[in-house]
Amino acid sequence: MEMNSPLLQLALLESLKANEVSDEIDLFLPFIAVTLSDLGKLEISPELLQEELGRSFGFKPPISAIQVFITRARKRGLLHKENHVFIPNIEEVDKWKNGYHDKKDDITASLEILRRDFIDFAITKFDKKLSAEECDLLIEQFINKNISSVTDNKRYEKNELREKIKNTDHVTASFISHIHKNKTASLEHFSRFVKGMLLANYLCFADKVAHKKSYKSMTVYLDTPLIVGLLGFNGLQKQKSLKEFILLLTNVGINIYVFDKTIDETERLLCAWRDDLERKDYKRFNTKTLELLRYLGYDAARLDTEIKLLNSSLEKLEIEVQYGFKQKKQYQCDEIALEKAISPNFKGSKNLEHDTICISRVYNMREGNLINDLSKKFTVFVTSNTGLVNHANRFFQDEIPKKVIPLIVSEQWMTTMFWLKSPDLFGSLPMDQLISSAYGLLFTDDKFWTSFVKKLEHLEKSGKITEDDLIQVRWDSDLLNMVHDVSVDVGEDFSDEDIFDIVETIKRKQIADKEQEIIELNKTKNTEISTLQDSLNDKEDKLNKTQVIHRKIAKYVSVAPALVISITLAFGCVWVTLLALPNEIFPSQIKSEYQADSITLISIVIVFMLNLLGSIFGINLKTIYRGAQSFLFKKTYRFLQGE
Repeated sequence: MEMNSPLLQLALLESLKANEVSDEIDLFLPFIAVTLSDLGKLEISPELLQEELGRSFGFKPPISAIQVFITRARKRGLLHKENHVFIPNIEEVDKWKNGYHDKKDDITASLEILRRDFIDFAITKFDKKLSAEECDLLIEQFINKNISSVTDNKRYEKNELREKIKNTDHVTASFISHIHKNKTASLEHFSRFVKGMLLANYLCFADKVAHKKSYKSMTVYLDTPLIVGLLGFNGLQKQKSLKEFILLLTNVGINIYVFDKTIDETERLLCAWRDDLERKDYKRFNTKTLELLRYLGYDAARLDTEIKLLNSSLEKLEIEVQYGFKQKKQYQCDEIALEKAISPNFKGSKNLEHDTICISRVYNMREGNLINDLSKKFTVFVTSNTGLVNHANRFFQDEIPKKVIPLIVSEQWMTTMFWLKSPDLFGSLPMDQLISSAYGLLFTDDKFWTSFVKKLEHLEKSGKITEDDLIQVRWDSDLLNMVHDVSVDVGEDFSDEDIFDIVETIKRKQIADKEQEIIELNKTKNTEISTLQDSLNDKEDKLNKTQVIHRKIAKYVSVAPALVISITLAFGCVWVTLLALPNEIFPSQIKSEYQADSITLISIVIVFMLNLLGSIFGINLKTIYRGAQSFLFKKTYRFLQGE
């Protein structure tokens, strides 16, 4: 693979970093050494080194940054100066190349894996056949657009794939989402290129970066979208990357604030969501925002609680709210002109008061000072809206030139400036930011979505689709993704057939979902019935076993009393019989005085009664025993049953 592959150049930047360094500038000496080696010149100038860096690694740092590298290279022995020219020390240069050739082979293999996965994904998902060069171009453009917000040293031709793919961002964002969700090997390979791009950006500001660990003299004010993202309303991935971003800033001692205007705007947004949810009026919602709120279980009451806890939520993140602002009239900018300058970045209905006032306040706090490096005391406004960054800074370009620290920067700009202060602690931050950007693109109501909705509503008004179809389709959770998928082929020019296909696909999907819900519901009911039946059977088995045990207990308990009764009765009969015997045959052990005169009568009565009961009712000693036992068994069993 040739070295002119931009992705290979970017990944090499990340892989060639030195291991033992005193500060972040030392990290880049290996590729300075590679550049010096490739030049093969006896004399080196900043201009020559700049050109070779552009050829070898695809970017050209400003001469001021090159001079920083040369100064550090001299300190480390890679260069020495004679007669006002710089001469490479070949032995030291070779030592600092840091395994360049081996790492180049490794990066080449990584890029091939990433290309292959991207090509397979594009065919499977979008039926688009991409070449290796087209894969590189799409990935490089996406990384550059979403990470490289600090410099415009390299321009990309946006229309190179226009005829083939009408929505290139969606294709790349879908691929990033795919490798992230599935945790494929390509995710780690992709991370190399992302970090390489961030490092390339850093190099363009190397002359402005202070080599200290604490930046307490620097204060940032966060924009509303960052606060909304930190609260989790832009998805968990965005919240994760923003929290790590805030942690990075606090780690280097930067003061983090929000204006009271930002709190007001955040509260108004949440109140609007709360009121719309309460009224069930979803027209103003971003499709995916509504879906996310439902997924997270937010209703009007919970959003109201979130509003009340807003300040305490920010305090937990070590973000302080600044109430009130005293302007210095001599440093006040033209807010009317500023609002007009940033207005092209927003839709016509957007209220620009918040952005205008926040930027104006930061400008006022700068007091006309030009900030050349990060070691000075200054204030900056941080936003996730790169369009706002460009428009606002363009408005102030006559007063604040590009060579100094801008008035308003993106979160990526801040990451570029401070990530290398603690790359081990925040190693995943650049990739997290890019992944959140990818998901953001997938879930954004962009120009393709706007074009589709207009066409959909037009078809409904003309009677080509019903109002029920419109309602059924409009808020489907898969509609936005379907629109973006179709836009890959048609761009913004959705035909009637495209609309009909999407509507029918969603209706079929909803019918299938309902059928599946019924199937799942039936399965659930059958499972519940089966569970209840098993439980009933278990209880019945336990009851039967208990009854058996109680019967046995009652049986054993009733035997003794019944036996006592029968034995007593039998003994009485025997005793009476003995008393009725003549004295001559009466046992000598029994005294005759126990014989009564009426003993014969008593004997006759007893025998008569037993015979009579036996003849009529079948009662004898045996039945008396059984009856007594049965009576006592019932009483005992009822007692054990608790009746």
